[in-house]
Amino acid sequence: MNTPRITVAEIQSKLETIDWSLLDIPKTNKGERGQLIEIALGIPNSSALMDLADGELKTFTIGESIACTQLNHCLDEISTETEFAKSKVGLKMKQTVFIGFDKATGQCKGNVTTNEISHPEHHHQLQEDYEFICNKIRLAMKNETELFTINGPNKLLQIRTKASKNPKTGLYAPLMFNGKMLKNKGMAFYLCASFGKKLL
Repeated sequence: MNTPRITVAEIQSKLETIDWSLLDIPKTNKGERGQLIEIALGIPNSSALMDLADGELKTFTIGESIACTQLNHCLDEISTETEFAKSKVGLKMKQTVFIGFDKATGQCKGNVTTNEISHPEHHHQLQEDYEFICNKIRLAMKNETELFTINGPNKLLQIRTKASKNPKTGLYAPLMFNGKMLKNKGMAFYLCASFGKKLL
């Protein structure tokens, strides 16, 4: 039997009771703090697109970019021009609980929930950036050229490399689409570092 997934409203309530002083500053694994917070909040480890029943949870270090999702998961829908609202990035960012931490001290600096109603300009700019980046990706697919870091015009969303070497071979797995290499290593969508600074 599937356990009902936790909602954004439930997360907002639980965030008021967490003892943030018990969390260490992540050293090598940047995702470790997020995983610990998910456990503390009762969010199961899952391969679902979104962390929550009606949204996404993002922990981040203020001054650093915020990973959204791996690009390879999105290439099919980018090539078929799936609209932003139905895209993986659009669905993940539709309603997001952001929890920010100070880089030097590791202290939690607060949390903000964004959605189309509370932050309409953010969502409009996010869509503009997404569509701009997707147009550049489709052009690279058509011309069979290598992808590179691409920033949206609003400097909110970007794609850039996000990859780990295979421990056995010491090599990166290339980013492929329809048998063609788009990049010699993986890439991902990120929210730019300036976004987190403005948020908290």
